[in-house]
Amino acid sequence: MIDKMDKMTVWRLRQGADKRIRSGHPWIFSNELLVSPKGLNPGAAIELQDVRGQFLARGYGNPHSLIAFRALTFNSQDLAPTGFDFLHEKVLSSWRVRKAAGFRGSFRLAFGESDYIPGLVLDYYLVEQKGQRAQVFVAQLVTAGMNEALKEAEAFFKGLTEKALASGLSDFGWDQTAVVLRNDVGVRKLEGLTVDKPNVIKDLEALNLEHIEIFLNAASDAGTIKMSCDLKGGQKTGFFLDQTHNIFLAANLFKNWAQEQKKNTKNEIKKIRVLDLCCYVGHWSTQVTRALKALNLEVEVHLLDVSKSALAFAKENAEREGASVVVHEMDVLEGLANLPSQHYDIVIADPPAFIKAKKDIPTGKAAYIKMNTHAFRLAKKNGFVASCSCSGLLEEEEFRDAIRKASLRNYTEVRSVLRGGHAADHPTLMQFPEGFYLKMYVHYIN
Repeated sequence: MIDKMDKMTVWRLRQGADKRIRSGHPWIFSNELLVSPKGLNPGAAIELQDVRGQFLARGYGNPHSLIAFRALTFNSQDLAPTGFDFLHEKVLSSWRVRKAAGFRGSFRLAFGESDYIPGLVLDYYLVEQKGQRAQVFVAQLVTAGMNEALKEAEAFFKGLTEKALASGLSDFGWDQTAVVLRNDVGVRKLEGLTVDKPNVIKDLEALNLEHIEIFLNAASDAGTIKMSCDLKGGQKTGFFLDQTHNIFLAANLFKNWAQEQKKNTKNEIKKIRVLDLCCYVGHWSTQVTRALKALNLEVEVHLLDVSKSALAFAKENAEREGASVVVHEMDVLEGLANLPSQHYDIVIADPPAFIKAKKDIPTGKAAYIKMNTHAFRLAKKNGFVASCSCSGLLEEEEFRDAIRKASLRNYTEVRSVLRGGHAADHPTLMQFPEGFYLKMYVHYIN
């Protein structure tokens, strides 16, 4: 059944199709609806009911998507879940979670379904340029429903800025705020949306968003660290914020190991070589450099990436923290064979997602095996390899199997000494396993 109620379309589910939504899962697929929703406007506000007409959820729908309905609320008292006031409170709620988790600089402010705001990926950047600090919101609207709800995006972010300032979550007003829409992601095509060029909808004249310094929590101490990047045209939203927790765990492990190394060499200064594969702007290697330089160790960072612009940022960032830097511009999977074996104390293997669709799983897993085979070959004995995957379609056990095969190909004794995952600004919901994607292991090489 499809009917109208106070301007909100009502969709009903087939008999027995309500079990998942009652458990809190936010999605309904088109074949679970009682009748076809075709002909309705993508992104329209929807009330979802069971076959008997009992309320289940409110959110928005898209008759042209396999995921036909996405829930914004399971509370029948929430009458306008696509309105600014409701969405503002959702974002402010996620902001409070980040503050409670100790984020002092930049972080992911809204993580789609895992923050109960499906379709919105929103990163918050604390920036500085020429002594002036400001805040930058960089948003991706990846569903028709969120695209429709935030079609007046400037007004939405102006209201959010004013409420965040009034509540003490932010120190910046609208005159110290920039907003960038990054609707240049291919996933929008699945919703019938266009893939658009990056759009700065609120600029600050004093800031160059294409080359700006952002602040992040330092991984190895209580301070903040600066990273230069491009918030207008860089990959994703300009920076990959999701590795914060994993870098924190690994950097402190490496710092403890380095302290033991110094003891064993009677406090002689030892050069630590770090290899950062698919480095992008060098978040991993910059944070590791800071941790090791705190021990007065010499750090040599080798940066590998296919992007010349990313490597320039990475070099700038690592050198700011005191590393000597060697840059290798190359396709990482193709160029690793030319690097010397057992040459690096720490190897970071954090590639982009090799698996975009289910059909890519076999070739994607083979790529993870190939990269980690080289990573184990390149690492010195008594050194470390950090192996990462951001492919949500690769099950964790399959990733572990790829690491196992890679170590066996090198006849290497490997102990996995650290396991990572999502940071607090990339939360997961027990009822939404699709939101879990990030995997990380650090291995000690015997």
